Amino acid sequence: MKVRSVLVGAAFCTATALWSSSVYSQTKDEKKPAAAKPKLVKPIPPPKATIDTWRPPEDNQAGDKPADEKPAPAADKPGDKPAAHEPDPQTVAWISAATPGAAHEKLKATEGSWNTVTKQWHDPASQPTETKGTCERKWIMDGRFLEEHYTGDFMGMPFHGMGIVGYDNVQKKYVTSWIDNMGTGILLSTGTCDESGKIFNYTGELADPMTGKMQKMRSVMKIVDDKTHVFEIYGPGEEGKEFKMLEITHTKK
Repeated sequence: MKVRSVLVGAAFCTATALWSSSVYSQTKDEKKPAAAKPKLVKPIPPPKATIDTWRPPEDNQAGDKPADEKPAPAADKPGDKPAAHEPDPQTVAWISAATPGAAHEKLKATEGSWNTVTKQWHDPASQPTETKGTCERKWIMDGRFLEEHYTGDFMGMPFHGMGIVGYDNVQKKYVTSWIDNMGTGILLSTGTCDESGKIFNYTGELADPMTGKMQKMRSVMKIVDDKTHVFEIYGPGEEGKEFKMLEITHTKK
């Protein structure tokens, strides 16, 4: 009986050992993941910005290439230069309108400091009154306009007048504006220069204090020489006939 118990115990231990070994082996195998099979990965093309220069590896099949693929651009040669960019017509027109030219050069004869003698007629038959004064002209706006300041006397009262003279490249005309302490209006005139470049003719309008209506005015600037020029103003008389109203002789200081 004792021997039988020993044999049964031994058999039980053997069976238990075999079962434990099987379970342990199975658990150990379950912890190990199955090895992944290698997959064929195709190369990913670069961003769209460089798609024209991208090429797949040599072992790629022809069918893997994008249908719209373009050949790589040829490299620039060392001596190649980019094409010149031409300005648009609007820019060209603006630059032309803003650039002083030969017409502005003709005004240089009147630049500087001057002594003036002014003669004024009240009507064609009257004797002129004469006064003395000064005139200062200087370039402003980078050589585009001449600014002028006159000082003197008018009917025994201090006189101060200011003008702007220039040439409008768009209108193809000389342009002037005038204000003084003897009125509240602005005389605007436009004019041309003759072929000699020494005679400037202007026309403009100014409100007549007596009638309140616009009155046409004509003025002439004559360049005598480098040290002398004469400015004249003409206007209508009582019968509408034009006569010389003002004459200013400028002498270089």
